[in-house]
Amino acid sequence: MTVYRAKVTSKGQITLPKAVRDLLGLETGSVVEFTESGETVTLAPAARKRRSFHESIGTLAPPEGLSAEEYVSQMRHGPGDREILQSGPGVKNIIYLEDILSGRVKL
Repeated sequence: MTVYRAKVTSKGQITLPKAVRDLLGLETGSVVEFTESGETVTLAPAARKRRSFHESIGTLAPPEGLSAEEYVSQMRHGPGDREILQSGPGVKNIIYLEDILSGRVKL
């Protein structure tokens, strides 16, 4: 167990030693929680508040040149799926792995 010391200023403030900040991943503006248990007080990073879906969705903007629908489509589908979806309803050369494995299709 390592012990760190800090001096309390006249305003009740302390400077956390750099080793403690690094250990806890604290940066300027980080919030910490103090938990009291008898005569022991524990310092830990505060859990970040999770934003609701509606709060988060407002932060998303599609990349330049893409509509919102195109952006969502790219996020939903892998490159192979996008190729099939963009090729239209007339696609006739789709080969499924299960057909190859069953012997119904020969390559």
